[in-house]
Amino acid sequence: MAYAVGACLLGIGTATGAAAEIDAQRVTALVQQLNADDAGDRDAAERELTELGRGDADALLAALPSPDQRMPPEVAMRLDRIRAAVQQDVAESALSASRLTLDMQDAKLADIFAAIEKQTGNRLIDFREQFGQQPADVPLTVTADDADFWPVVDRLLDDANLSPYPYSGEDGLGIVERPPEELRRSGRATYVGPLRLEPIAVQAQRGLRSPEQSNLHVGLEASWEPRLEPIALSLDAASLQVTADDGRSIPLATQMNVIDVELQPGSFASDLTLPLELPAREATMLSTIAGTLTVLAPGKKAEFKFDKLKDAEGVEQTIAGVTVAVDRVRKNGPVWEVYMRVRVAGPETGLESHRSWVYQNLAWLVNPAGEKVEDVGIETVSQGVDEIGFAYIYEIPEDDIAGYQWIYQSPAAIMSVPLEFELHDIPLP
Repeated sequence: MAYAVGACLLGIGTATGAAAEIDAQRVTALVQQLNADDAGDRDAAERELTELGRGDADALLAALPSPDQRMPPEVAMRLDRIRAAVQQDVAESALSASRLTLDMQDAKLADIFAAIEKQTGNRLIDFREQFGQQPADVPLTVTADDADFWPVVDRLLDDANLSPYPYSGEDGLGIVERPPEELRRSGRATYVGPLRLEPIAVQAQRGLRSPEQSNLHVGLEASWEPRLEPIALSLDAASLQVTADDGRSIPLATQMNVIDVELQPGSFASDLTLPLELPAREATMLSTIAGTLTVLAPGKKAEFKFDKLKDAEGVEQTIAGVTVAVDRVRKNGPVWEVYMRVRVAGPETGLESHRSWVYQNLAWLVNPAGEKVEDVGIETVSQGVDEIGFAYIYEIPEDDIAGYQWIYQSPAAIMSVPLEFELHDIPLP
């Protein structure tokens, strides 16, 4: 059964420019094939479209048609699966460790930082002056051959007697002098994807009057590459396996199914505490701590552009897994108000329990002269499981908003990726 999608596909490709590297005619034919009479043909089309996305995810996602009332349910269902598969591939790629190849002899620290940022997108900032420390321009040597980001940076910081300051703000990871009492970083952490996990504290308590109050708290520091902006980080309690050096398993001392890690905007690390039952006296160390951390992270940012604002009412645009709707634009006394909603498709929306990311999205007007007009206020007007609505307020001199364009910037998807980790030989107090 045929389904007409050709014009829609070409229109999206032309408007965004992202689909230029995708064969539009082939995509059109494959989308039509998603509604073929034979199930094998439908499966083959779905597989090929998914493979096209692995070659150029942005172009494929931009080229796929948005759902509408004319779309057969079979096509809509398969397109949702294709988007989810492509977005998951993008997520897993983005949440892999950045790779570094360096051969810099007697180099300045600033030059090394610049080379690291150029290769990985991870910005390191010399923060010593902000701490009243005198930067010493000591020549440094760093070599790496397609190596993971964190081990290379740990060795570099050890050689330069430096340490990260993870609360330096959104511009990049601050680097300061290492305190005299702080040990070297290399060999003290495990690396999983873009994360660095280091045990930083172990506290044991033995209840003498009430033995059930005995416990062991293991503190971990989770750091992530500066290029990332994770929305949430959580530990699956069922995945955690802890073994002491006497061979006994140490269970969690909590009934929680998930242990959430609190993330602060503008930071690049956070602490996680594992509440465990107190091991037997014979144990001298935790031989293994293994588990699964799940990272909820935004995908690439997209811009949703709306014209003809005076007549905008219920106008929607969808890019990948995010839909932005302009419900109405009205003048209210001296200001103009843009009422909108943002909706995220898929099981991991980040809106039900972690809403902070959507408040970081930017929106602005562009006047007829091409000048950017920032909002003067934002109000939350509605909230749902997968949707949230805002009113953006603007001050413009004109009484008519004709000729203005409204632009909303948002991640095109919210992605969830599990990362398995394992720590070894943590001494007990």
